[in-house]
Amino acid sequence: MGKWLLSLLLLLAAAAGAAWWWLFRPQAQALETCRHESTTIVQQAAQLRNRVADLEAIKDRLETSSSALKQQVEDKERELAGLHSTQDELLGQLKQEVADRQVEIEQIKDQLRVEMVDEVLFDSGEAALKPAGVSVLRKLGGVLKKVENRRIEVQGHTDNVPITGALTKRFATNWELSAARATNVARFLQDETQVDPHLLSAAAYSEYRPRDPNDTEEGRRKNRRIEILLGPPLPPAAAAN
Repeated sequence: MGKWLLSLLLLLAAAAGAAWWWLFRPQAQALETCRHESTTIVQQAAQLRNRVADLEAIKDRLETSSSALKQQVEDKERELAGLHSTQDELLGQLKQEVADRQVEIEQIKDQLRVEMVDEVLFDSGEAALKPAGVSVLRKLGGVLKKVENRRIEVQGHTDNVPITGALTKRFATNWELSAARATNVARFLQDETQVDPHLLSAAAYSEYRPRDPNDTEEGRRKNRRIEILLGPPLPPAAAAN
């Protein structure tokens, strides 16, 4: 009886083991596989969320950069439109002088250059403005006084003919002559036409920035000149100061 019961128990244990092996073990393996896949999916989802967050951050930066670039383009268009308007107004005011080749107005990128031969402003070897020069500078200053955010540099230039005779008592060299002329023009623009003095400056270049060779009278005539340069727009802080 005992042997028979033991055999029965062993048989039942073997049957249970076989049942687990054939029925439950595959399910346990499948469950473990599902758990592993679930963990992998959770990790991938977290990575995707991080990637989405990174892409959204990149998108925000691109939108910010795009807005800033658009604003820069609009600002540049306004600046150039203002420069064109100044140039057109100067051409209108100095139409006769431009036609007579006494004045030249030229836009260079985001700058404007106004060039005047010395004979329209000064007598030979002199730095005092003559009446015709006063008339020209009043027209010019009437436009320049509207400028708000550009440096206005008045440049004095001469030919390479040395100063001689009694004139050397006032102007030892062409440096002194070009400096006196540039300074007198700048002072006139400030005092007589109310150009903002914070924007004004005067510079002397003597004979060292010629427009043409000095070996002809026409070349020397072009080199004896006053140039007024409207520089690029000032940075906001500088313009405010």
